[in-house]
Amino acid sequence: MNRIDRPLLDAHIVAERGDLLLQVAIQVEQGEMVAIMGPNGAGKTSLLYALFGWLPIRSGWILLDGQTLDAPGEERPVPPYRRNLGMVFDDGLLFPHMSVEQNLRFGSNTKSLDSDLADLLELTPLLSRPIQELSAGQRQRVALARTLASNPMMVFLDEPLSSLDPSARAHARDLIKAAFDSHLAGGLLVTHDPADAFALADRVMVLENGEVSQFNSLNVLSTQPATPWIANLIGWNFFLGFARNGTVVLANGSEIATSDSALQGETTVAINPGSVSLFLEAPGGSPRNSWYCQVSDIQFVGDIARVSLTGGIKIHADVTKSAAAELGLRKDVAVWASVKATEVIVQEVEG
Repeated sequence: MNRIDRPLLDAHIVAERGDLLLQVAIQVEQGEMVAIMGPNGAGKTSLLYALFGWLPIRSGWILLDGQTLDAPGEERPVPPYRRNLGMVFDDGLLFPHMSVEQNLRFGSNTKSLDSDLADLLELTPLLSRPIQELSAGQRQRVALARTLASNPMMVFLDEPLSSLDPSARAHARDLIKAAFDSHLAGGLLVTHDPADAFALADRVMVLENGEVSQFNSLNVLSTQPATPWIANLIGWNFFLGFARNGTVVLANGSEIATSDSALQGETTVAINPGSVSLFLEAPGGSPRNSWYCQVSDIQFVGDIARVSLTGGIKIHADVTKSAAAELGLRKDVAVWASVKATEVIVQEVEG
C-alpha cells in the first residue's frame, strides 16, 4: 500500500478507565481534522490518552502512517515521547517562569525559534513577554506553537478554546486552522462547542458511553442525526416510535407520517426545526402531519425564533422573527404545527 493510499491514523481501541469501557475504531485520513464530541464521561479524553500512550489499551491496534505504535500481544508499545504526536490541553501547561520565546524554543527539536510559526500565530510581538502577562487566548496560541515546534505528525487538542470568550474563540479558530493547514498531516479536536467542530473539522466522531454513535461528515450529522444527544446538539427534534405502513406512532399516541410506505417496526424520527411550519388555523388541503399545539417558550437567536411547542406533539420550530411577530407568538398561544412527510428523516432500529 502506498503512503498516500493509507490513512494517517488507523486505530481500534479497547481500553478501561475507571468504570468506562472504551471501544472505538477510528481512521483519520491524510490532511484531515476530526472533531471528537459527546456528553461528559463519554470517553473523549480517554481516547486521546490511549492514542498518545498514557492509557494502556487492552486489545486492538494503533497505527500512525503505517507504523505500529501499539498492538497488545504482538509488539511492545512505543512510548509516548516517540510517537510523533503532540498534545495541547485546555490550560496550555506552559512554563510560567519562562518567556514566550523560551517556551517556544523549549518545544523545538532544535531549540531554535520558528519565526514563521510565531508570525502565523501572531506571537512575534509577544516573544519577550512573561507567560503570566498573557491573556488566555495568547497562552493557548503559545501552547499550540510550542507543540507544533516539535514537528509532530498529528496534534491532539483537548478543549483548547474552552477558556476563551466568543470573540477570542472565533479569532483563535482562524489561527488554529491556518497553523494546521501549514504544519500538520492531521489532528483530533475534543470539543463541546459545535462551532469549533464546524469551523475546524472535516468529520465529527460522536462518543456516547465509550462507543461511537456516529462518525461522518458535518453535513450528514446535520441532516441525519443518529441519536437524541446528537439531535439535541444540532438542535433537531428526535423521536422514537413504532412504524406501521410508513406511519410512526409515538409513546403518547401521536402519529408522524413519513414518505416511506414500507417502513415497519421500531424507528427513530428526526425533524429539522426549520422544516416545521406554524399556522394560527388548521392548514388547508390535507397535510399528512399537522398537530394542534401551544407555545411553551420562545428563544431568539439572531433573526431566528426557536419556538417550543407542547400538546399534540412536543416539538421545536424555527421561524423568522418577523414571522413570529406576524403570528403574534407568545407563551400559551395555540398554533398548528405542520411538517411535510418528505421532511421526516427515519431510520429503523436494528436488532
